[in-house]
Amino acid sequence: MNLLRFLRSPMALMGLGLGMVVLSGFAFIPLITRSGVDDSGAAALASLYFLVNTIALGAFSGVEQEMSRTVSSERALGRPAWQAARLVARQALVLFGLISALIVVLSPVLVGEALRGHWELLALLVVGVLATCCASAVRGALAGSERFGLYAATLAVEGLARVVPLVALWLLGADSPWLFGLAFVLGQAFAALLGVGVLWRTGAAAAAVRRVPPTAPATEGTGRTWLGLSSGLFLLVVASLTYQAVVNLPAVVVGAKVEAALATAIAGALTVTRLPMLAFVPLQTTLLPRLTATAARGDRRGVRAQTVRTVVLCVVLGLLGIVLLATAGPWMLALVAPETASLSNATLAALGIGTVFLMAANVTQPALIALGKHRMVLVAFLTGAAAMTVTFVLPVDPILAAVLATSVGPATLMIVMAVVLLRATGHNQPPPDDASAPALAEPRERTTR
Repeated sequence: MNLLRFLRSPMALMGLGLGMVVLSGFAFIPLITRSGVDDSGAAALASLYFLVNTIALGAFSGVEQEMSRTVSSERALGRPAWQAARLVARQALVLFGLISALIVVLSPVLVGEALRGHWELLALLVVGVLATCCASAVRGALAGSERFGLYAATLAVEGLARVVPLVALWLLGADSPWLFGLAFVLGQAFAALLGVGVLWRTGAAAAAVRRVPPTAPATEGTGRTWLGLSSGLFLLVVASLTYQAVVNLPAVVVGAKVEAALATAIAGALTVTRLPMLAFVPLQTTLLPRLTATAARGDRRGVRAQTVRTVVLCVVLGLLGIVLLATAGPWMLALVAPETASLSNATLAALGIGTVFLMAANVTQPALIALGKHRMVLVAFLTGAAAMTVTFVLPVDPILAAVLATSVGPATLMIVMAVVLLRATGHNQPPPDDASAPALAEPRERTTR
């Protein structure tokens, strides 16, 4: 009975859905290296993989978090959340337009360096950005309303819609980078369609619209609007983009400087070393609504205690991952990226150091967002990105450059986050007397958005 209850719990459902996404991502590089795609095409597809993670996931994970924070905050204060959620969704579409324009401007650099002359993959990058935009808005609304079963379903659909076509292309002996890239980017599109379809079918959206009075005020604390984006969302999006740059750009930048076989090996090694991060994604998603409600009640010490406990779990899991990489790392890399350059046990273990700090940052960021520390989240990520950028210009060999870039940046940003969290949660504050008061607003002299 307890087992059945656990299997129906949000964490178990999220873990199952995430497992499908992990499978699809983990299988991408092994499948393209074993397919008929040549070395140049495989390296370009590996760059597409990391560019989608950097640009699309970077920007729209911020949208998902802001949507989740907005919806959960409105619900905690007893207010209908549909109007606020619709505002965030409109801003997500504006953000897609801005990012697409930026991709077009940077297209000569992206195609000439990272994508190795494959212009068709640039179009798939734009498709991936749009699909992620839609999926992130839907998932943010589901997470904020604590409908984690549906959230998990979108994850499962994304993984299945991605891995099944990839395996089919591999079995058919396809040699077109464009086909493999298309199968990869469309997974998010199917996830978004499922989320929207379920919400429409259940009538949740229509019911929410009927509950919202025509003169209902906009969500408090969104800040000023600039280029169609609220200042809070803008800060969070820039922060998320910067974070994804810290996570993914080492593979792209270092890979562009070396031969195709070594570039693919580095990409595969980072895929392997980042696997422990995925174990905490369900927890990260469920943390934000809970921490937002805790912060809305003024219990800042409760936010700190829950975050510290989770960070300890991250460190333990990360250290176990380093031990595994130090013993079985080359074997794992051979599974992910066969017939490419080999990397030593020490190199793979060193690449895993940054993963520990990234995991800790992943569970600290929701606490800072719940406290309204959007600006300080951006400061932390910019500091980490600056530290990482310095490593790119050091006169060292590419392998050492990859180790330094993946370690220095994450360590720096986590140190900044830890300092901000400890300073922000040193005391409790009383909850707002009136439900209409902004839950996450801070004193003007310490404003964060």
